[in-house]
Amino acid sequence: MSALFSTSICGCLGECALEQFARWLNHPEVDLLEWRIDGFLRSHEPGEIKGFCQALRAGPRLPLIATNRPVRQMGAFEGSERLRLGMLEDAARGGAQWVDLEFDLDRREVARFQDAGAKVLMSWHDPDGTPSAGELCARLEQMSKSGADALKIATFARAAEDNLRVLDLIPFARKQLGAELVAFCMGPVGKWSRVASLFMGSPWSYAQLEGQLATAPGQFSAAELRALIRALK
Repeated sequence: MSALFSTSICGCLGECALEQFARWLNHPEVDLLEWRIDGFLRSHEPGEIKGFCQALRAGPRLPLIATNRPVRQMGAFEGSERLRLGMLEDAARGGAQWVDLEFDLDRREVARFQDAGAKVLMSWHDPDGTPSAGELCARLEQMSKSGADALKIATFARAAEDNLRVLDLIPFARKQLGAELVAFCMGPVGKWSRVASLFMGSPWSYAQLEGQLATAPGQFSAAELRALIRALK
């Protein structure tokens, strides 16, 4: 198992100026960062993203997950797939340890990003609810055949038991599929699953950084999540 899987809190970075980037890349409250390129594009032109990719090589920093989420999967990117994936490839070649790819991409894209030097996190989000246990397991089994290095499933909880179905996927993925899985529920009812997932074996959980907007409903702040982990341990 990779040393990265010993980490816990992934801070979500959705906006900053280029001159502030290095400071965020060394944030003291988290173990790794998710760089939401689609969030950066709200205030930066696509051509400016190359400058951020180059800054990844500048010096020591936290491990990084590069994400450029399209609108179809709860993101903000509305341009062409060629442009979206091109930015992610620039991030991978700049040294991003991980690239987050959506489940509905051609599986050849997984190898493309692995060849560029990144590990691939294949993700699927359901913003409307939580499917049945059978549907979730079938989705997970399909994703596990992609060749990705880790998987992610996030659904919206409308009842407490929704959390249990999603959390059960974490040991199922490891024991039955030999896969590492980040899995939790979004929304107010699902909030507690974000910390519980770490104790079920999820390699990390996402958190809101101070001064940044939450990237999904129900996120704890990094400080809150760290305090909960310490208390529960």
